[in-house]
Amino acid sequence: MPKVASTLLVAGLILIAGVSVGTSAFTTADIDRQSNIDVVADDSGLLGLTDGNSGNLVYQNTDDQLEIDFENSTASGANTDALFRLGNPENPLGSQAFVITNNDAEAHTINVAYNTSMQAAFDTDNLKFEIYDDTNTLVGTVSASGDTASLSADAGESYNVVVTVDTGHGGAKILKSGDDLSGTLEFRIDDTQTGGN
Repeated sequence: MPKVASTLLVAGLILIAGVSVGTSAFTTADIDRQSNIDVVADDSGLLGLTDGNSGNLVYQNTDDQLEIDFENSTASGANTDALFRLGNPENPLGSQAFVITNNDAEAHTINVAYNTSMQAAFDTDNLKFEIYDDTNTLVGTVSASGDTASLSADAGESYNVVVTVDTGHGGAKILKSGDDLSGTLEFRIDDTQTGGN
């Protein structure tokens, strides 16, 4: 066989082999990747909710969730014509009901709301959650009447929350026995870069 023909034959075989590899498909694949999704208590989660130092009405319950409960111990609720404050609005860094912390490695927007079935029946001052940054500056207020807050939290940033329950003694609407401020404090966390949640 002449040398030119043999070179063309080898080049042709290489070309055919290359096309075969390029168009072939695999039928199975087995690829392992590590996933680490431990379920932890509220104070250790991506959004940390930690009991403050304002007494036993705010605590982590047996499900490891932060709970605010005026029926803790032998009480049946909050007195009428009374004012209760969990934490100190003059120094929330030193005394707070609970702390919100972004435990993630990136910044997030934390949206906070309080939902109660009786929302229209209450004044803002009947139940409010005042949120302070680490300089004791008020950055948002959430209330039983529908006020919401939005916090821009850098990685590791914390906010201190003071809770006020006013059943008529501090100037809010007077509540009577049987009125119920119970509800759910809701946190929605958005990725500041993509806007997803």
